[in-house]
Amino acid sequence: MTFNAKEKWYAKPLVYTPPGQKQLVFTASNQNWIRTFDAVTGTPISARQVQPPFLQSDIGCTDMPDTIGIAGTPIIDPNTNTAYFFAKGYQNKAAGGGVAKGVYNFYAVNILDLTDRPGFPVLIDGNNADNDRQRYFVGGTVLQRPSLTLIGGNVYGTFGGHCDLFNYTGYVTGVSTSVGVGVTSMFAMESAPGAPPVELDIMKQNGGKAGIWMSGMAPATDGSRIFVVTGNGQGHENKDTPASGRSPLFTLDEVVANLAVDNGKLTLQDYFEPYEYIGMDAGDRDLGSGGVTLLDPSVFKGTNGVSRIAVTIGKNGKAYIMNADNLGGFKLGPGATDNILQTIISPNAVFGGAGSYPLEGGYIYFTPVGAPTLAYKLGLDQNGSPLFSKVGQSADASAGRVGVGVPTVTTYKGQPGTGIVWLTDVEGGLKAYKAVPDPSGNLVRINIPPTGGLNKFQRPAFGDGRLYVTDNKARLICMGSPVSIPLNCTGPVRFGDVTIGITKTVQVECTALIPITKINGVTTQDATFQASNSSLPQGSLAAGETFSFPVVWNLTQASIQDATGASFSSVTPGVKTSSLIISTVNGVPQYSNSLPVALQGNEISNTPFLSLTPAEVDFGGIVVGSPGAATGLDSSFIITNIGSSSLTITGYAYAGTDSDDDNGGLSYTNTTESTAGTAIGNGFTSNDLPAVGSTVAAGQSITVPISFNSNEVGNYHSLFNIWTNGGTRYILLTGSATTAPIAKLAVETSEGDWDTSGIMDFGTVTAGTTVTRRLRICNVGGSALVITKSKPPVQAELRAENPTSDLHEGQSISATECAYAPIDIAAAPQAPNNPPHDVSDSWILNTDDLTFGVHDVQIKATIVSRQLGPTYPNGTAKMKTGFVRNIVKALGIVSLVPNITSNVGVATFPRQA
Repeated sequence: MTFNAKEKWYAKPLVYTPPGQKQLVFTASNQNWIRTFDAVTGTPISARQVQPPFLQSDIGCTDMPDTIGIAGTPIIDPNTNTAYFFAKGYQNKAAGGGVAKGVYNFYAVNILDLTDRPGFPVLIDGNNADNDRQRYFVGGTVLQRPSLTLIGGNVYGTFGGHCDLFNYTGYVTGVSTSVGVGVTSMFAMESAPGAPPVELDIMKQNGGKAGIWMSGMAPATDGSRIFVVTGNGQGHENKDTPASGRSPLFTLDEVVANLAVDNGKLTLQDYFEPYEYIGMDAGDRDLGSGGVTLLDPSVFKGTNGVSRIAVTIGKNGKAYIMNADNLGGFKLGPGATDNILQTIISPNAVFGGAGSYPLEGGYIYFTPVGAPTLAYKLGLDQNGSPLFSKVGQSADASAGRVGVGVPTVTTYKGQPGTGIVWLTDVEGGLKAYKAVPDPSGNLVRINIPPTGGLNKFQRPAFGDGRLYVTDNKARLICMGSPVSIPLNCTGPVRFGDVTIGITKTVQVECTALIPITKINGVTTQDATFQASNSSLPQGSLAAGETFSFPVVWNLTQASIQDATGASFSSVTPGVKTSSLIISTVNGVPQYSNSLPVALQGNEISNTPFLSLTPAEVDFGGIVVGSPGAATGLDSSFIITNIGSSSLTITGYAYAGTDSDDDNGGLSYTNTTESTAGTAIGNGFTSNDLPAVGSTVAAGQSITVPISFNSNEVGNYHSLFNIWTNGGTRYILLTGSATTAPIAKLAVETSEGDWDTSGIMDFGTVTAGTTVTRRLRICNVGGSALVITKSKPPVQAELRAENPTSDLHEGQSISATECAYAPIDIAAAPQAPNNPPHDVSDSWILNTDDLTFGVHDVQIKATIVSRQLGPTYPNGTAKMKTGFVRNIVKALGIVSLVPNITSNVGVATFPRQA
């Protein structure tokens, strides 16, 4: 299904089944069009433009081109068949009017016919903040980007800025679903007395900021409270003084905020602010580029009193694992660092947040820019505190630019072994992985039809056997499994508990749904599951005819340890899933020729069985001398006994990967203890390693915290070995220490040299020609440099050639490398003797080099037409365009510039597309 020119979806599609009616898909676009479709056939049901959208040209921010209408994903109340959403436009539903006349309206529409509910829409503009009555809502300066949340009889939306421009304040806004009530809550994230004084000029950037955008994620809620994450701000009330999260804070920038909900009103209940938040502000490392994920409390909890876990991760590449009931305040941790459960360092910035899977032990997932999707598994340390360990990652990387969506997990009826992680990518399209990594730590990719690049920050919407996504070519895409299958077979095939070393056989029962000419054969994905073609029917089958065949789960030929060149994978205890494929030749056309049947069983060991996850812990790099170097980098691994009897730890040792002994093997060093913890390698320590002789009960695990730190530049490796009565395993530990990144910006001159003034002046450019120069950022430091803010120019005559891929937000520049961005002055054709005109714009840039700061690169040019006939001393022609046109006409010369008209000697032209 395709839509209007330049129509885009920042809001995600929604799937809804009205009582007693067919399932439908609801969409809302940047042009303020809302539509419904039959979820099966795609047939349009209803469509309506609620009001003209706001024009991007009025603000200059290029994050959302063309028009800005409905950006936050709506929410549907199934009790009333009502869809709620915020739409941006202009006063009195005008088609334009500038920033000052931009407004937000809150709509409630009947999902069946898209008509307005009585008493709606509600104008949001002009409402004062409950926590600072001097502040009031100005819709033209803000953006409603995150999805909406419905609590009781109130819908909550959150607001941030447009590229941090204008005088804006972040808000959480509640609107009643009841007629005539209107706005029930307006909570400002920056308020008096800590915030900057209220500034009436909307063009001055003194509103405090602290916007909430979270890459489109909805505020998290458990019914009585709302969790939001903010970005850059101006107040910095805490400065460098530790503070409790329960104490008042009026400048909620770079925070995770817990807002209590009471009769629709919001109040600050608790917060967490990273200890380096001021530096994050300086480097545009927004905490608020991701939202909060509240994990399932029935699984994700500790035995030490932690009953609810919250996770957020943002531009600074740190995943913060927090106690949702005590977020952590500011600088209350060891050495005045963060007082949270755990910090996980990712390879790059993350936009959107974390996904979770509450089965098979509990997993969380996130996808850094240009990096693999990462999987972390829940464990407990020796004190019963929750601790996540990296256990896997995808083989493929995400797009190297902003826009990858939040990982979304589905299962088949909540059954273990059926979890799928779904991911939307602006370049790679829709991706799917098995939720539990394989024994090698791979998130196994599931083959699905390609979709092409999808819209930014999406997630699939799921219906009855189908899913829906929108792409960056203005299409709504539906995918689903075939409905015309030739056989109905029992599935999943359940083997139950099977002990390693034996076999078990289960019969598969099938019924032909159509006449089948021949059963071609059966194949299995995992060689431990075996089925023979000789057991299948050899002739044709009539519709309704039944047959059965055996499937054997053979665990006798696999080895406990990996065997080089073995035809069978290593067998480890635990739930295993696979599938077999039955191939057919059908007697009726348009039916599938293959049928998958799911297989499931639980491998059991009668003895202790050691499992270590992950296989490798890569700490990444630490910058020597940086604030983060004071505490080092933290991670963890999990010791698990997946056998059926008690496991005893008998010893530890480590070896450098280049530490050969005299016999050509590795030279091991026993672990040693000190005040800094137990050394488990050069630069690697653990402050809670279980003592030799410790036992792990059957089915239990211990999560071991580990750290890396060094004040000497270099690469570090350790093979850390653990000996037990259930086998020996090792983990590879890696890390590096480098110097800080240093950014150097320069603009190309007309001579091809490089100028560091930050001004790109093209001088005069002749109409009808294009002149190109480059902008350059070089990294002369010792570690990777990340571009944290990039707002390129996109005018018709002054534009970045590749605004989404050159010097983009999240781009990493390696040490000693440079990145470039060509900028064009594409002067439109003009008639001779037109007066010159100036074009100008800027490219706003920042990096994680804290000494760099925000750079506003000024770009300008003067576009001139050919000057014919006598000229003035300044080079402009004495004869104006209209006079020249008449001469051209009198002489019978064909004009090369069409549609020239004379208006007091000035030429006007139709707007260039």
